[in-house]
Amino acid sequence: MKRLIVGTSGHIDHGKSALVKALTGTDPDRLPEEKSRGITIDLGFAHASWDGIVFSFVDVPGHEKFVRTMVAGATGIDLALLVVASDDSVMPQTREHLSILSLLGVRSGVLVRTKSDLVDAETGSLVDEEIRDLVKGTFLEGAPLVAVSAVSAVSATSENGIPALRAALAAAASRLSGRDPAARVTRLFIDRVFTIRGFGPVVTGTLDGGRITQEDRLTLWPDGKEVRARRVEVHGAERKDAEAGERTSVNLAGVERDELARGQTLAAPGALTPSRLLTVEIQLLPSVDAPLPHGARVRFHHGTADVAARLSLVTPAGAKEPVRALSPGASAWAQIVCAVPVAAVRGDRFILRRPSPVETLGGGRVLDAGWKRIARSSTPRAEVLSALAGFDEPAAARVMLEEAGASGLETKALTQRLGMTEAQGAALAGALTSNGLALRLGGGPLVSAASTVKMTGRAAEILEAHRRSGGPSSFLSRSEFVEKLGKGLAPRIQEAWLALLAAGGKLTLDGDRVGPAGTQAADSGNPFARRVEEGYRKGAFDPPKSFELAREIGTKPQVVEGLVGHLLKNGALLRLSPEVVVHRETVAAVEAKLVAVKGKTLSIADFRDLLGLTRKNLIPLLEHLDRVRKTRRVGDSRPVL
Repeated sequence: MKRLIVGTSGHIDHGKSALVKALTGTDPDRLPEEKSRGITIDLGFAHASWDGIVFSFVDVPGHEKFVRTMVAGATGIDLALLVVASDDSVMPQTREHLSILSLLGVRSGVLVRTKSDLVDAETGSLVDEEIRDLVKGTFLEGAPLVAVSAVSAVSATSENGIPALRAALAAAASRLSGRDPAARVTRLFIDRVFTIRGFGPVVTGTLDGGRITQEDRLTLWPDGKEVRARRVEVHGAERKDAEAGERTSVNLAGVERDELARGQTLAAPGALTPSRLLTVEIQLLPSVDAPLPHGARVRFHHGTADVAARLSLVTPAGAKEPVRALSPGASAWAQIVCAVPVAAVRGDRFILRRPSPVETLGGGRVLDAGWKRIARSSTPRAEVLSALAGFDEPAAARVMLEEAGASGLETKALTQRLGMTEAQGAALAGALTSNGLALRLGGGPLVSAASTVKMTGRAAEILEAHRRSGGPSSFLSRSEFVEKLGKGLAPRIQEAWLALLAAGGKLTLDGDRVGPAGTQAADSGNPFARRVEEGYRKGAFDPPKSFELAREIGTKPQVVEGLVGHLLKNGALLRLSPEVVVHRETVAAVEAKLVAVKGKTLSIADFRDLLGLTRKNLIPLLEHLDRVRKTRRVGDSRPVL
């Protein structure tokens, strides 16, 4: 059966709860205070089925003090019921609720004029006209308008309008397609928490995407706590699983009742990474009294969460001066800095409200939950923001990869930022690489084609600068090259770029040396140089002195010292300190030994025992290993990286 979420909206005392009761037979007001005062304070829930459709109703309070609760209830609805009382007509929260529904992206609904038995036909017609005027230009323009008398709906007679409303809801529902569980990541925005004796804590909410199955491992955000779904129910009936678009109850294990609250999110493990910084597109309501300044403090409503935040307006490219404020009715790119992380993904809708005096300001869409902070003085390229705002996912992926630069993005990180499922992300990554728009770096992160061009050019510059330096060899050491190629990059990323450029014929690798493409791996140097190098190779950490090598090969010590300088430049030898010079293979053998203790923290005595070296050679060696990021000094110890 098709399943849809229907949300009520409208001013206080316009009969929303009575309407839900007339449609479903269930009173959504469950709190004693609600029943005694006759007003809705918290979210209420009910359901009913007709015409092959299951309608899940979310009833919201209409009082201006509870608009934040209304926003939490309106998130994720498929159909809106905009309720206007015949004896009151359009009121302030009627307008505010309609604005919120529009900002949240609701695209279908039914107009309901309640309490039709309290006015005559002429008055009812005038109210109908006011309702039509109100919704002109909104998603409810042209929606069916049904007059009902919910209180008199003891039986389903045509006079009270309930049968006509059911028919209108069924007709609107027939024009909507059900949610595809595979289209969005698994997320449930928690709107209610309670405890069932013998079972433990239970949370409810509308399942935004994916499925939740009994015994699933889930992550509770923003805490990051791992929990387990012990039991899953939909409308009070136990189910093996619940799907996107269903009102769902989940009995949780691994968490206490006092750790749960409205505003949290349950998500599949690894599906998203909450963020405090969101890049967004916002729309300010025309009804707002004054422009909204850059840096304004706001309440950010997302899912069922309501968090304190600050607005940072983004100045578009070409602007003569920074954007200082957003005018009523205008839209802009911005960044929202939240007080706590929110479980948002690209494409999510949100509402902005002023904390004091309380007022709905506007809302918008999340464009990216992983973009870096945009400095006030910078103006992002127009094509970058346009690609994010256009919801062309391959285009958005390209600008995200370009922004990541030479470090690239793992497929999982890119998938999270695009708000995609794992399968969707893998398919997109495959399409980008097959089309030549990105490539995979060393079997790890994806990098943009633009980064490849940039790194190829950088490698050529490094090698050309080395050639112009006039050294005796066209080669330079591997460690020096990768440090210049990708300063600040993780060592594994540096090495991956080196391997990629070598595989592409952009340079030549000779062990621990790097040279221009097409260069012979070995220098065509003289035999004396080869014999000096061999002396250092055999000597390991105790190579012969210059005069000893000179006597052995039949030349002067000054010549040997010159050859040592030549071998240092081409990377065959390494200077660990002014006094300690060793062959590169000697250091390579040490690095191979360190693989066995990778991740451990060793003292100097531990290194001495492992390598069998005296302090004279050990300290310069360790300092060299620090420089090439094989170890890192922490006090008197060093973790092996």
